[in-house]
Amino acid sequence: MYNDFYNDNIKFSNALEDANSDIANEKQIFASIISNGISLEKANTIVEKLYYNFYNLHNIVNASEKELLKIKGLNLKKINLIKSIPSILEYYLLSSLKVASPSIKKKDLINYLIVKLGKLKFETFSVICLDINKRFISAEHIFRGTIDSATIYPRDLVEKSLSVGASYVIISHNHPSGISKPSKEDIEITKVLYKAFMMVDIKMLDHIIVAGNSFYSFKEDGMFDKYKHNAEV
Repeated sequence: MYNDFYNDNIKFSNALEDANSDIANEKQIFASIISNGISLEKANTIVEKLYYNFYNLHNIVNASEKELLKIKGLNLKKINLIKSIPSILEYYLLSSLKVASPSIKKKDLINYLIVKLGKLKFETFSVICLDINKRFISAEHIFRGTIDSATIYPRDLVEKSLSVGASYVIISHNHPSGISKPSKEDIEITKVLYKAFMMVDIKMLDHIIVAGNSFYSFKEDGMFDKYKHNAEV
């Protein structure tokens, strides 16, 4: 029992060291980003003040301009640079999808969708179009609204996908509520879209719902197996 306790403490200590190392690396990168025009030493000092006041990078990026201006050494130019970090990450992840070979990786797609949609205060619906080799063609944002109040026209999605030469599509939308579980409306529209795409020989690979940092996959939950079975009956 004592050996187990000892081993558990070693594991906890190693995990803590890894976490501290990650934070240190994060701070170094952050300091490099804002060091333009000042010494790296001054940039490190600013970063330490930021983490002391806001605790983590997420809180720093989402702090108001007024709050950030209270940090000595920060000006509007540097604040705008800090605010651009999510956009830079979004474009990086989108770029990783475009250059993926031989086909996109689901992990990369999920990361992109979480960054793109996860923090939005409104609901948006999009379709990821892939070619015959499942390589990224485009991300088409169809509408802004909610499935309850905004009408989704399957024909519009199908025509858009056909116009870019898609052979496969992945549907995605977000839940600002923070709960990724699909609603009855989500399930119904997914069924309708699955059949609509199938009629024009486009295979719908998944419908992914993003909520904050979490997601729900219709494919992983086995919902698409039911749609396929029903379509064949």
